[in-house]
This record gives sequence, structure tokens and C-alpha cells, in this order.
Amino acid sequence: MSIEKIEMTNFRNHKDFLVDFSPGINIIWGENGSGKTSILEAVYLASNGKSFKTNRLSETIKTGANETTVKALFSDHKITIHQNKRALKKIKINNTDKKTKDLIGKNPTVLVSPEEEKITKGPHLERRKYFNRLFATVSKKYLSNLVNYSAAIKNRNSLLKQKKTKTEIEIWNEPVAKYGSLVWLEKQQLEKTFNSELVAVCNRYSNDIKINIKPDTPTDKTKETLLQQLQNTINKEIVVGRTLCGPHCDKYNILFNNKKLRVFGSQGEHKLSFVIIKITEHSFIKTETGKSATLLLDDLFAKLDLERGSAIFDLIKKSSQTIITNTDLISAEKHGIDTNNPNNQTTHLKRNWKN
Repeated sequence: MSIEKIEMTNFRNHKDFLVDFSPGINIIWGENGSGKTSILEAVYLASNGKSFKTNRLSETIKTGANETTVKALFSDHKITIHQNKRALKKIKINNTDKKTKDLIGKNPTVLVSPEEEKITKGPHLERRKYFNRLFATVSKKYLSNLVNYSAAIKNRNSLLKQKKTKTEIEIWNEPVAKYGSLVWLEKQQLEKTFNSELVAVCNRYSNDIKINIKPDTPTDKTKETLLQQLQNTINKEIVVGRTLCGPHCDKYNILFNNKKLRVFGSQGEHKLSFVIIKITEHSFIKTETGKSATLLLDDLFAKLDLERGSAIFDLIKKSSQTIITNTDLISAEKHGIDTNNPNNQTTHLKRNWKN
């Protein structure tokens, strides 16, 4: 579902700013420091209930202000997010109070940003967080099981850190095993679907590139087996102060032409893999939910050569709504974007503040 407009009040460097969007390709251009990425951040915030730049939303409040508000208008609903310096966040959908989880999957977005490049370059934790977020977007059942599992792990870890007795700690073994198994079993099918989409995207890009996501998870994902593992490792867990088995320990390896990307990949292979994974994310959401996610591309062309950039654009130009930030229009046009197309739109931002 495309976004029609976003209004920001005291958000980052924008005091009072309104942006309208077309349903096609939107290019927001201007020199560095003009607030281009902040617009993408506001769109992402309205769609996901959180920022991709910071975990503390109060940091988005403009210097000198006490609060910030982001209002987003979609085709059939309006979302308002208000944040003050006391870290109190309020979310409304059509003027009705809601929680962050109510936004997940409602207006899906796919973000291609430097902040997201840790998916390929970072530790396993980053890939685990990425796939948990993605799978929660397409499956309310997965989201529910993940929330319950995370709560059980948090409570169990708290008791482990406090060096409580085994009897007290083992109270949480049952819910951890129950929801952990449910997360594993559903994730197994979602991972299979994602890899199928990934193969298709790679084939559209080049016959010489093969990218796979290889999960490192237990073969036996049953509740009974996880329950036994929890019982077997409890002595070690008390020493280290955390739960050592379950979906929160899963690892993901990205293979580029059958080699581990994180270990052997070049900078170019990392960048290309990252963008292709993100394009796959878009098609995966469409396959699983029937919704076309809004693509948010932050300074994409600055880091891709003309040939690769144009090839990637060939993959996204038939997508639904896309919002691109760039320092100029010329490079975007070189990659085949028709800025004269009435379905597309350009917005020029001028830098009017000092660092």
C-alpha cells in the first residue's frame, strides 16, 4: 500500500515539512545535509513504528524542540506518531491509540540503506534480527510466537543472571521449548520460500551469480528435543548467565557462488548481494501477503557502478512505489529513470542549516 504524503514537525532538521508522493518512482535529491535521509526515516517510522537510524526515538527531536510528530497518509488510513523527550511514544491509526506491533505488516517497506548493509557484513545477530523482522512482517502467527518466545527467554535469562535455583529457572523451560519449537517450524518454511525467491531474482540479474541463505539450525526442531537441551545445559547456563539453546542462537550464512560471503566476499560482492537480497525481500513480501512494499532506496546509485546500478534498476522499475534519495538527478537518469514520466516525481531539497 503506497504512501501519499508525510508531514514532519520538529523531526531531525525539519521544523515543519510536508512531502507528497506519487505511486511510482519518487526521487528526493539535494546535497548532503539537506535532510533527504530524514524523509526516508520518517516514512519508515510511520510504517514500522521505529527508526532505522536509532533505537532511541527521542534522538529524532529537532534541537531546541521538546517533541516531534510524524503524520503519514496512506490510501485508506492515517498514521500519527508522537514522541517527546521523556521517551513517551504514542501511535495512532485513524486517531485510535495503537501499539508498535499493530503497524507490523500493515504498510510494508523495504529499506536499502547503509544502515542495513550489516546484514551481509555484520555478525550472525544482524541476520537473525533481519529475518525475524521480515518473517514477522509477513506472518502474524510468526510474530505472535516470536513475541511469546522472546518474553520467555527474557524471563529465563533474568533468573540465570540472578543465579536463582534450578527449580526456579526450569519453570521457564516449558514456554521456551513450546514457543521456540513453533518459531523454528514456521521459520523453516518461510526460509525455504525466501530462498526460492532469491534464486529467481539472481536468475533475472545474471546467470553467473548464485546467492543462497543457509540457516544453521538444529535438524530436530521439536518441543521435546529443545526441552531436553535446556535441561542438559542448565549448569553451564547458570555460569554464563544466559540461555544457550533455542531460535535466539540461530545463525545464517550467506553464500555467494558457494563461498561464505562474510569470510571471502569482496566489497563489490557484498554490495551486490545486499541489494539482491533486498529486492528478494520485496518479492517475498508480495508472495506471502499480496502487498507491494514501498521501496526506500537511500543513496543507492552512489555506491554502484553504472552497469550494476542499471541492472539493479531493471529489477525494481516494475515494482510499486519507490522512494529514492540522491545528490542529483543526472545519475538517476543515467540509470534509466524517466523523470518526465507523470507517474514519477522529483523533490529538490536545499540545505539551509549548518552542521
